[in-house]
Amino acid sequence: MTRIVVSLITLLFCLELAAYELVIIQGISNTGQTFVTRKGKKDGIARGMEATFTSNDVSIIAKAISVTREFTQWEINNNYTEIPFRKGEIVTFYDTKEYLWALTPEAVKQKYVKAELYSPRISLAFHTSLLRGVSESTSGSESSPAQRGGIIFEGIVEKELARNYALAGGIRYAQEVINVDAASLVSTRFLTIGEARYYFDKIQKFYNARVMLGIGFGIGQVNLDTSGQTSSGQAVILPITKTALVLPVNRNADMMFEFAFENLRTDVEFEDGSEQNSNDNNIRFGIGYKRYFK
Repeated sequence: MTRIVVSLITLLFCLELAAYELVIIQGISNTGQTFVTRKGKKDGIARGMEATFTSNDVSIIAKAISVTREFTQWEINNNYTEIPFRKGEIVTFYDTKEYLWALTPEAVKQKYVKAELYSPRISLAFHTSLLRGVSESTSGSESSPAQRGGIIFEGIVEKELARNYALAGGIRYAQEVINVDAASLVSTRFLTIGEARYYFDKIQKFYNARVMLGIGFGIGQVNLDTSGQTSSGQAVILPITKTALVLPVNRNADMMFEFAFENLRTDVEFEDGSEQNSNDNNIRFGIGYKRYFK
């Protein structure tokens, strides 16, 4: 008798697991209300059928509005919610009208799928931040207290290499005011920036935010204006160390709140032929807006 009960329980459990199927999101409409999967009439899908799709802690109900032999177009039932999936993502399909909050089908998926399909994206971001000097040393002059601060604008293109890795590069314009006892100087810099970035997994309990760590460098030109005289030279930032909190605005855009520490070296040649080398440690904090294009 005991063996029979155990066998029945095992059979029911296996049938429950078999009810879950893995499907790939083939495409998502511009409206965010419909998506396409590679399941069609040959798989028993009929127009008007409703099913549940889950990924992580998100579960939606969708209706089949267009069915061919190989593909089905699904429409989400809630007109006020966008589809929480991305093209190429593997999700769990379940032929039911109930949400699966307690059934954890993603745990089942992870047992059989070692890696989900991922489509790297390209993005363009605009950043602005405030700069604050921490310490400095200048050749040919005695150390004197200085107050340094300024503003930075950046345009950055980022290419994702994998779900957690990306390379970024762009241009920076920075203007810094340096106040010392004897004078006030304005430093203007135009630089090319390169960065390697690592994104941690989403924090699902905090708006799907991600923490980013980055390290990079910058090289370009510096113009130093003091008492109406302008001198120019080379500026190098090495390293740029950065951390940021990335909050998704929607499927195609993020907001970034970032903090960075940088070491800046400038080599300036004055009109009389003399040269001055400076090493500055700076911190900066600011915001950015990133838009994805793929």
